[in-house]
Amino acid sequence: MVQRINEKVKLLFSGYGNYSPDESGQKAVLMLLLTLSISVCSVFSIINFLYGHEWLAYVLIIVGLSFVPVIINGYRGCWFNHSREIFMCLAFLTFVALFADGGIANTGIYWGLIFPFLAFLLMGVRIGWLWVAAFVFFYAGLLVLDDLGFMAFSYSADTLRFVPAMFLCFSIIACAFQLQQERRQTELQQINDDLKTSEEELRHAQDHLEQTVHKRTEQLRIINQKLSQEVDEKIEALQQKEFAEMKYEHAQKMESMGTLVGGIAHDFNNMLSGITANLYLIQRQIDAPEAQRRLDKIGDLTMHAADMIRQLMTFARKDVVTLAEFDLGVFLKEAYKLAKVSVPEHICCDLVLPEGKCLIKGDTTQIQQILMNLMNNARDALSGVNEPFINVSLVRSKAGKSFLRKYPDARNCEYVILTVEDNGCGIPEEKLNRIYEPFFTTKEVGKGTGLGLSMVYGAIQSHGGFIDLVSHLGKGTTFNIYLPLLESEHAAIGWQNKAIETGQGECLLLVDDDENLLDVSEQLLRNLGYRVLTATNGLQAVEVYKANPGIDLVLMDIVMPVLGGKAAADRIQKLNPDAKVIFISGYDRDHEATLEMVSDWNMVLNKPLAVDELSRVIRQRLN
Repeated sequence: MVQRINEKVKLLFSGYGNYSPDESGQKAVLMLLLTLSISVCSVFSIINFLYGHEWLAYVLIIVGLSFVPVIINGYRGCWFNHSREIFMCLAFLTFVALFADGGIANTGIYWGLIFPFLAFLLMGVRIGWLWVAAFVFFYAGLLVLDDLGFMAFSYSADTLRFVPAMFLCFSIIACAFQLQQERRQTELQQINDDLKTSEEELRHAQDHLEQTVHKRTEQLRIINQKLSQEVDEKIEALQQKEFAEMKYEHAQKMESMGTLVGGIAHDFNNMLSGITANLYLIQRQIDAPEAQRRLDKIGDLTMHAADMIRQLMTFARKDVVTLAEFDLGVFLKEAYKLAKVSVPEHICCDLVLPEGKCLIKGDTTQIQQILMNLMNNARDALSGVNEPFINVSLVRSKAGKSFLRKYPDARNCEYVILTVEDNGCGIPEEKLNRIYEPFFTTKEVGKGTGLGLSMVYGAIQSHGGFIDLVSHLGKGTTFNIYLPLLESEHAAIGWQNKAIETGQGECLLLVDDDENLLDVSEQLLRNLGYRVLTATNGLQAVEVYKANPGIDLVLMDIVMPVLGGKAAADRIQKLNPDAKVIFISGYDRDHEATLEMVSDWNMVLNKPLAVDELSRVIRQRLN
């Protein structure tokens, strides 16, 4: 009961928190009040002047004239920034003048009872109370001056005693009216939001219904043809069956590919981790610059192999897309080299990059796939073309009015445009609307999967970007990819920082069931300046941790025999709630062994990790 009373009182003085006034309605009310105010000021200035209240008449004339520029600007649609506050200040001045002068028949004090209604109507409940309070404090100040003899009012003692009570009652009544208005407005806003949601759902349902009707109509047409020509019916049925079997077979291949990639990723990533660690150890023992350069190249190829695994995982719907900040120009220079490998030498390829940085937030694997798919499509379209070429360019561009009209969901910001252009065969106009559909291809049977452009479209959508296509049959095709640029260009590019952070003699517990990887990782960590204890399964890791209370950090594989990494970490946490654990897994993040890592006290990293990245993560966890 007390809580409900508190809520009512809070509502009385604060209004509805999610109340959003209707700006057009507010402006209409303000225009009406301004018109009435000018009329009232004009009439009563004359009346007060005739009845001997000259200075009050002058005040009304000044206030009325002050309203004129406000109403003129409002009529033109160019309202002042604080039009409502200006009106309230002039109204405040008018009622104070009426109170001080008394007005005709000594009724000036009663005009102030209108002020709460104006305050709540124009300013809302929360701000309205502030105006009412300011009005009350000012009146109280005038009364104090009257008591002290500095001013002399013509009102009776009863009037000065009962008018404040009337003012309070009128304020509460005005607040109640405004609360009712805010409640209605809030409900209308909620209804409006619900209607928009329902309209969107209805639109989707209508689209689905149209597709269904189109599909059923097509089926009826086919049935009608089957009834008229039995031979044609059998031929068409056989063709549809073959097409369905082809799609099913292709889907089975895709599923098998996903299963195969997911199965080999763990072992392959373990091998890459061992290669990375051994390379680092060899580099520490060799001083020859040429050998160092070649070892660096091997390291880059190793990490590129890891990226290829991640690309396969993403393609097979087995990996999570992670958006990170990077310079698209720098990345595109390397991605272009990889994509160009599949283009024959007789095709002229050109890459044009802008000066300065082009920072975006995206997934490098998906950007690589976008470029490779578009360049591969351009390559296939250039078959039999004289003087074939593929131009890849990157330019910065500000979103203009035409772009915002064409893409209503686009942000009004700066974009970077990735363009892939060829002078190939082009795409027929009747097929342009279907090229992003899965399994749809303009290539011959056996030369296309129909998934390339659908993957490009999905990747661009996940980056908040847009794709534009211009194609002329027999002249070529141009794809323009719009990706939003980051507003600030001082973002640090994490993958360019390759500083190694060494240890300070801390004790690490390394747990992995791959003994070869365990051995080289132990040597690597010792070389980084750490004391290292090892274990080949989760149960042994718990026993080692129990026997060595001075362990500062545990590096643990997830999937191991005897006792898995998750269960071992739980036991270690029971021994020491403050235990620090980093999980390093060769599986992708969608694997069931990785998905169970839900505790907020641990970290999960994927193999292989570059030595500099591993050293930084360990240092950050220890700190």
